[in-house]
Amino acid sequence: MGNIDEMKILMEELIKSEKEREMANKEMQEVLKKSISEIKGILLSIKKYIGSENIKLRSYTGKTFETGEGIIVFDKSIDEKIILKSDSNFYHYKVEGEELIATPISDLDLHNYIAYDTLFETVKNAIKRCIQRNEEEIRLYRSTTYKIEKYNEELKKILSLKETVEQKTDL
Repeated sequence: MGNIDEMKILMEELIKSEKEREMANKEMQEVLKKSISEIKGILLSIKKYIGSENIKLRSYTGKTFETGEGIIVFDKSIDEKIILKSDSNFYHYKVEGEELIATPISDLDLHNYIAYDTLFETVKNAIKRCIQRNEEEIRLYRSTTYKIEKYNEELKKILSLKETVEQKTDL
């Protein structure tokens, strides 16, 4: 009977661990859903910086396919990309033979196409590129402002000289 009791205890532990595993999986999926939703929001909010109006894929035979506008989330190769479209959905585009196949990807299935670490790194890099672009534009604006202010000062001096000359000629 000792073996049977031991098996009963092990079965109870198995049932308990299965319930805990299911709860942990459910919690993980909820966190992933929220995280992916936030990532989509971030990417779409910086779309004007990182989006493309017409994304193209090519077959290895040289045939070109257009997918329209979107944000390239993962550029696997010339013939395969994961793209976030304006409808806030991910799509897996792949050239197979002489045909472009577009497969919608649910948020929870995204890991089948791209590792979450890669996705998060992609988003971080996109944000960093936006910051760098903004910093470059800030430097350009400030440089232009400085030049304009310098030219304005020179113009003021010229106008002042002109007024002085006009006053002397009036005398």
